Amino acid sequence: MSERILAIGTDAEHERIDHADFDGEVALTGRAAAVVDPAAVPSLWSHLEPGRDSRLATDADSDGGFGSDLVALFRRRRREATELLAAGGSLLCFLRPLGRPLHVRRPTRRGRAATILHAYSWLPDHPALAQLVIAAAGGRGAKPVDAGHPLWQLLRAQGDQVVHEACVANEQLQPQWHVVATDALGRPIALEVAMGEGKLLFAPPLAAAGAAAERGSLLVECLASEEPAAEPEPVAPEPTPPPAWLADCLLPGQAELEAELADITEQLERLEAEQANVRARDAELAELGRLLYARSAAELAGPAARALRALRFDVAEAGDACLELRCPEGQALVALAASADAIESDPYWTLVRRLEGQEEPPSGLVVGNAFCDAPPAERAAPFADLLRRGAEHRGFGLLATVELHAAMAALIERPKDDDLRRTLRQAILDAKGPCRLRPLLDTPEQPPQE
Repeated sequence: MSERILAIGTDAEHERIDHADFDGEVALTGRAAAVVDPAAVPSLWSHLEPGRDSRLATDADSDGGFGSDLVALFRRRRREATELLAAGGSLLCFLRPLGRPLHVRRPTRRGRAATILHAYSWLPDHPALAQLVIAAAGGRGAKPVDAGHPLWQLLRAQGDQVVHEACVANEQLQPQWHVVATDALGRPIALEVAMGEGKLLFAPPLAAAGAAAERGSLLVECLASEEPAAEPEPVAPEPTPPPAWLADCLLPGQAELEAELADITEQLERLEAEQANVRARDAELAELGRLLYARSAAELAGPAARALRALRFDVAEAGDACLELRCPEGQALVALAASADAIESDPYWTLVRRLEGQEEPPSGLVVGNAFCDAPPAERAAPFADLLRRGAEHRGFGLLATVELHAAMAALIERPKDDDLRRTLRQAILDAKGPCRLRPLLDTPEQPPQE
């Protein structure tokens, strides 16, 4: 195995780094490590016009074409990544959002089947990756979980220039996922996934500031082998490809078996795509369920941000267990809180400090999960009387997660109801004191909370 590193999609320079394009002929195999920026993958079909629901689609004829070529490319890269890791190599994949998917429709004996390609479809088909959910989540900086890991050294060397665009959104982490660093909200942004003798690494992309040579040195230091380089093993010659005339010399039953194998392959790809979609949806709903049992502001941040984005707010981290909201109707600063009892005045004072002195301060909003150990129907008034009076005096809104959870349930049943979203956003921004969303949903209410 060569001690060289193959880089795809990054400009990092070093004497040990070779460069290639994702759709090029250079293989990932035969090297100590490879670095791939998945942002380069959706660009392969960026020239196509988006179709319905922002999805892309192309037809692949049985004799080849753009769609068939892409499917073949992804299969080759998946095979190469599997072989690299099986040989004990390291594969560093920068953590990016999935990007716009490509739906490739291809003919089969039973009609047309769809293959869904996205930024990570080329990764190995391995149980350790089967349940990994990657979601968009912008932010800056990182917190160590394993300060001795080479990935953390890579992040630490970049200081506050680390900018992450995505995170691991799973509620439950699998034993094979070794988290190295998280964002300010506690979501994994750097991790190692053990795969046989090799290591699959995920980390935020390298900071753009600085020279390409600096980025190259950081990558080489992170991926350097701890063992001395071994003598290269002799490479077996490539087998002779079958000639075209062999199609007329097939053995009895061979053509039928090949057709059956093609059908089974198509079915497996379709089921894998359906499974990925169901898992992603299940992870999203599980995350929203945490609105009702999160026991800290940090734990509440993820599900609260997801729910507010479902209402079409633009959501950004603001530090101090706060979120910033923007939408056409206005903007707000959100202080998060969670308690086994009624929520006291700490988030109120957080808002006061953050908003004081601003010429045109946004609305102030407390999103709180109170009495988090009790079922929602048995919870008392979520906000302490002192907090309620202070919020009404200052014009801050108080939104209980039970109300927000009920709004999510209604929107899941009415996903295209933008009028309801607009009504809920306006109610949240206009709230001065407790914000009641359930009366706006036309659904049966639980016992009142205040």
